[in-house]
Amino acid sequence: MKKATSSAVQAAETTAAAVDGGAVDYRVKPGVQWVNGRRVGNERTVSLNDQEAAYDLGLGRISPASKPVPKDWPAPATEAGARDGGN
Repeated sequence: MKKATSSAVQAAETTAAAVDGGAVDYRVKPGVQWVNGRRVGNERTVSLNDQEAAYDLGLGRISPASKPVPKDWPAPATEAGARDGGN
């Protein structure tokens, strides 16, 4: 059973990584196109302060880049031909 962590706790954990309330880098979950009301496009990391990150952290759309990738996230998509040995 997965341990539930509130978004407030997650935000508090990442605040420690922020310098003087500054931005923290977050990894964007594969398949997510919008974070904090902005389209992320091909970007896989975004920089947000704790208030900007709280909502998307609570939904599991982002994860602190300084921590391991969450195990329940899908593997990132690979480019065509990247794993086929060049054939």
